[in-house]
Amino acid sequence: MTAKDLFEIAEAYEQRGKLDMARRSYARIVHLHPEEVVAYHKLAVLALREGDHAQALAFIDKGLSIDRNAVGLWNNRGLALTELGRADEASESLGIALSLRPDNVPALYNLGRLQIGEGKFAEAEHTLRRACELDPHSADAFLNLGLALHQLYRYDEACEAYDKALAIQPNSVDVLSNKGASQYFAHRLDQAEATFRGVIAQSPGYAAAHANLASVLFSKGDLAGGFRENEWRFRTPGWKPLRSFTRKEQWGGEPLRGETLLVHAEQGLGDSLQFVRYITELAKMDCEIVVDIQPDLYRLCSGAMKFANVRWSRSEALPGSDLQIPLLSVPAVLGFTYETLPPFKPYLAPREAEAAVWRGKLNRMTGIAWGREVKRRKQRRIGLVWSGNPSNPKDRTRSMTFDVLAPIVEAHKDDTIFFSLQKGQKANHPNVIDLGDELTDFGVTAAIVENLDLVISVDTSTAHLAGAMGKQVWTLLSHTPDWRWVLGEQKTKWYPAMSLFWQKQPGTWDNVIAEVIEALSLQE
Repeated sequence: MTAKDLFEIAEAYEQRGKLDMARRSYARIVHLHPEEVVAYHKLAVLALREGDHAQALAFIDKGLSIDRNAVGLWNNRGLALTELGRADEASESLGIALSLRPDNVPALYNLGRLQIGEGKFAEAEHTLRRACELDPHSADAFLNLGLALHQLYRYDEACEAYDKALAIQPNSVDVLSNKGASQYFAHRLDQAEATFRGVIAQSPGYAAAHANLASVLFSKGDLAGGFRENEWRFRTPGWKPLRSFTRKEQWGGEPLRGETLLVHAEQGLGDSLQFVRYITELAKMDCEIVVDIQPDLYRLCSGAMKFANVRWSRSEALPGSDLQIPLLSVPAVLGFTYETLPPFKPYLAPREAEAAVWRGKLNRMTGIAWGREVKRRKQRRIGLVWSGNPSNPKDRTRSMTFDVLAPIVEAHKDDTIFFSLQKGQKANHPNVIDLGDELTDFGVTAAIVENLDLVISVDTSTAHLAGAMGKQVWTLLSHTPDWRWVLGEQKTKWYPAMSLFWQKQPGTWDNVIAEVIEALSLQE
């Protein structure tokens, strides 16, 4: 049987959806006719469709050993390597494909997606604009162009790209959901809400649209609506719980009569610090409570929040429980709104002895004699945090480098003693005392914060800690920060002693730094 005959059989199987039979037929071709590059390419495409990227790469490399000028193989090699996390090799392969055929739209598209994944957003814009010019009917190219423009903070242009994609694929829920995100980041909240509700009406189970709608509602101050939609977070792609355990029935707010309720942390340290306050409300109920908290928070929380019916766990083996609830679902079940939040009382505090030890340490660091009254000091003590966890998806927009924050230190180095509470990065400034290496857990951080006059922090866990302690804290927020902050508010109902400083333009902290410098001057 000739190669042509075998190709006709294989392609017929493929058209009928009988992919196993098609694969066997293509495999037979390369066995009988090992020079047939197209058969290797077909096998690679089938492997890519099934997510077997390593196998696809093997077929592609075999084909390229026969024909080094096969543009399609180089393109798919780049795609396979991208999925395998080998970005540099993927970029090289796609570059070869484009050197062979500069107008190859699939290679341009795949290179643009790769550049987005690598954070090379300006390069991605250039690549994807070229793809859109060559193929103005590619909805995927316009969609990814929109993604690149969004990351460049050009939200209106991103929406224009999404509209072009929608003109090709009307009512695409993926495109609409991304358009809603750009409207949200442009602070067009009513439009974003309408877009996400439209997606949900069209596709009620689209979890990402529900989760994004939650962010919009939170940003508008609709706490109840935000918490309701936020329950969809567990169904969003890529959701990973902090811990895996046998899931019990989730508590829905029904009266408790002696049951054991497992309350478990589910997201970041800042989330736990903010919402652990609700353990106080749960402890009033007729139940036994086990709180599973991150190890870094265990010593602080278990020491500060002691209740007869509450046991704290730091992720060791858990006792049996009748019901469970994620920590961020508790306020939704309790039905709180901003109007009905319980009056704030500081709910976290360091151990007194530990705070006293750090009082002495800070005094010695700053040349103040042991026992001297704080009120007699002429210099303020301010803690600084300029960067969060780099693994956070929003870290690029919420964090800064110390160099960006440094003008605050320079402007007030004569009247303020600055302490770095930043882990993993050094200030390297003569007027900043670095305490980052001392922060072994949040019990230590709380003891230090207790002895400071003010904390200035980006939107990270230390800001939440200071807020929970009732300490004065100035939180520096990106143009569109995390969901918990109501857009435009300078004070927050979560923490009465916290003040909010917002970026006026996406991606630049200039106005925030200037406002902090001025506010510190007014305090003198």
